Amino acid sequence: MLMKRLKRFLATGAMAMAVAVCVNASQPNFSESEVTVVNDDGNVSLAGTLTRPVEGVLKGAVVLATGSGQQNRDEEIMGHRPFRAIAERLSTAGYAVLRLDDRGIGGSTGDFASSTTDDFVSDISAAINYVDSCCSGVAVGVIGHSEGGTVAMRIGASDSKCRFIVTLAAPAWRGDSLIMSQSRALAVAMTGRWDNEPLQRRILDLAMSDMPASLARPMIYMVLSEAAGDAAKIPEVQKQLNSQIDALLSPWYRNMLRYDPAADIAGVTVPWLALNGSKDVQVLPSNLETISALNRNADTRLLDGHNHLFQHATTGLPQEYAAIAEDISPETLDMIVEWLDATVAGVAP
Repeated sequence: MLMKRLKRFLATGAMAMAVAVCVNASQPNFSESEVTVVNDDGNVSLAGTLTRPVEGVLKGAVVLATGSGQQNRDEEIMGHRPFRAIAERLSTAGYAVLRLDDRGIGGSTGDFASSTTDDFVSDISAAINYVDSCCSGVAVGVIGHSEGGTVAMRIGASDSKCRFIVTLAAPAWRGDSLIMSQSRALAVAMTGRWDNEPLQRRILDLAMSDMPASLARPMIYMVLSEAAGDAAKIPEVQKQLNSQIDALLSPWYRNMLRYDPAADIAGVTVPWLALNGSKDVQVLPSNLETISALNRNADTRLLDGHNHLFQHATTGLPQEYAAIAEDISPETLDMIVEWLDATVAGVAP
């Protein structure tokens, strides 16, 4: 009996040692620290996480810029945290990475509802200054997803402290054209047709016009109520229409519709890696062709079978995002790291 207990003890001890070794072997080789970036221009404080490699020479530093809609620092969507995955992969590879909560979410202050892309550009510029001050001697750049790609392009064209950019599904067309292409792609993918193109065009023309919201609102309501028919008499439908108009006439949406990125794309002179998924139905892969035509120095690459979140996808539709296991594909992460290793080392800070 004693021998059995001894054997059991030794076996348990050996197992515990094995577990301990496994745990130690899986410890991340990067550190995390909670930081706050103050943007004096916007009078906001942005809470974030700075990851850094724990050993080796720091290769470079990156600020991550989130996509449209209010996002936390991990760009969390449908259970996925792609920005956390990017930060941890890059810091494991030798780069410092700062990711931030957007205005008004998590630990950040500010009013997101009244903000536009101009404000987000200002926030990321402040973040570049912060990273530049604590990661001296290395090149600092921006990796932006979707609208964050727009932010990256604008900063890459105007901010001298930004030494490189990586864009993930960055829009290359004027905002209204982007929305039209997105609506068409989604409708055709789901139903095989799109009957609402004239209606969509009328609404967007009103929303992006210079007329005050007080004048545009009743005009858009009339267009939507005509399309809804008798259903527009139902109070709940009226509530939904007004909510939709609120979104259409928000400062961010009107600014987005009017913005044409062509000049900023052409103005980017720093090294630039532009990626898109072949199954992206939100920012169509043909946006890469526009980037390439406007800026011959941009390194444009298409990831086959990837959706807007850079996951391996079957249809590419947003309804599929949650069911996909990966936060972001290994191929995407590897491509970014390989490009940074080949490019950033030769860029002066």
